[in-house]
Amino acid sequence: MKRLAGGTVVAAGLVTVLMIGGDEAPSAQEPTPSRATAAVERTDLVDRESLAGTLGYADPGTLAAGVSGTLTALRDPGTIVTRGHSLYEVNGEPAAFLLYGAKPAWRDFSPWMTDGEDVRQLERNLRALGHDPGTVDDDWDSDTTAAVKRFQKARGLTQDGTLSRGEIPFRSGAIRIGEAKATVGDQVSPGRPLTEISSTERRVTVSLDARRQQVARTGDQVTVDLPSGRTVDGRIEAVGKVATKQGDEVVVKVTIRLSGRSGSLDQAPVDVGFAVERREGVLAVPVKALLARQGGGFAVELTDGRLVKVEPGLYADDMVEVEGDLREGQQVVTAL
Repeated sequence: MKRLAGGTVVAAGLVTVLMIGGDEAPSAQEPTPSRATAAVERTDLVDRESLAGTLGYADPGTLAAGVSGTLTALRDPGTIVTRGHSLYEVNGEPAAFLLYGAKPAWRDFSPWMTDGEDVRQLERNLRALGHDPGTVDDDWDSDTTAAVKRFQKARGLTQDGTLSRGEIPFRSGAIRIGEAKATVGDQVSPGRPLTEISSTERRVTVSLDARRQQVARTGDQVTVDLPSGRTVDGRIEAVGKVATKQGDEVVVKVTIRLSGRSGSLDQAPVDVGFAVERREGVLAVPVKALLARQGGGFAVELTDGRLVKVEPGLYADDMVEVEGDLREGQQVVTAL
């Protein structure tokens, strides 16, 4: 697009030049052929600037081994693992079962442990998996022990009523397996990285020039052009508070939550449209309805042949804001 004096943007090739000086309708010697028309709309216009982003998944992290031995199985990248299912095998046995919770396991679970929120978190999962622990609270009692043993029996584990912290990693929800950090056959021990993981929720990240933070505000809506060619809406979830060096630029990280389907590609390039200017409740016509008047200025042609002078405002999405003697619903002629 092209900027005129005063900052007005005109889409090149879309404005017809009107080769007359006044507002009178041209005389017609022959019947006017049928022409394309469009209605004058009252609408909101948003001018967007497109910036490069990366499509990925929320809450990235690394899954580490919780026990020692030989790694005998590891989930394939892209696999979705839900509550109660194993994440990998060591020495031919399932070694970790995913549970849901906000807090990571920081101690082993046993009938002799002191009260704590981690006990409540474990009991919530036992109940969700069909192993009733009785009252869900911070206290480990005999019902908790019995529920743990049923959990162990269902998974072929030793039914001793105890669970080590490495056996039950907690995450906020289902996880997606990413790039492997270990190979089947490796010797592993607690803390050894096994694979990248993330949540199943999609996110887009944009590295924004720190000098331009004003274009990204938490809660603002954006558009995201996907590799498939589809465009989906998004909302800015977070704008980084710490700037980092990226090449020759200093940038902040902008995180965007998507609405609608976005495919399964990970780390795919996308284009994100940030709102840089907006007009609400304005009259607008298609850009191709504008006529450039000889001597300066613009007009639109009504279907009865009359020309109406207009003052263009914001251009966005092939529409232009107009001020003039127009009303909502009137039909204007547009270029084919």
